[in-house]
Amino acid sequence: MEVKIRSYSDLDYAAFKEMLATCFHQDYNMQLTEEQLDRWQNALIRRAAVEIVFLDILLIDDVAKGFILYQVDSPESDWCVKEGYGTIRELYVAADLRHAGYGRALAAHAESQLNLKNIKGLYLTSEDEAMVFWTKMGYKDSGEICSENDSPIFVK
Repeated sequence: MEVKIRSYSDLDYAAFKEMLATCFHQDYNMQLTEEQLDRWQNALIRRAAVEIVFLDILLIDDVAKGFILYQVDSPESDWCVKEGYGTIRELYVAADLRHAGYGRALAAHAESQLNLKNIKGLYLTSEDEAMVFWTKMGYKDSGEICSENDSPIFVK
């Protein structure tokens, strides 16, 4: 089995859209209309094209099975909780591949890329069962609540 993590490309459009829809539906219990999904996806792709955010795809045997969205917080981003800090905004792995180390690989990849950008530190927001994963990845609850999504802020 060949595993790769690489930057999003236009060839990933359909697979990313399907993963994004699944992520919202299964992980967040949110049903988006086709128009909402297109608007959200296209906004992310535009931001990734100018490196406001970074969007990387997990490929297993050349099939997209996950993604990670991360950034360095800045006034240009639509999410700026801690300016100059790196944040992982979204991590998704197909349900049938979870608990096999792919999420850990995606997170480590994003952390490595963010550390190359001279960030002040790392943080993310998390709730429920994902908190166990992030704690195992070395993140600690800061005691702060994010005003953007009312979730606990974890730092590393």
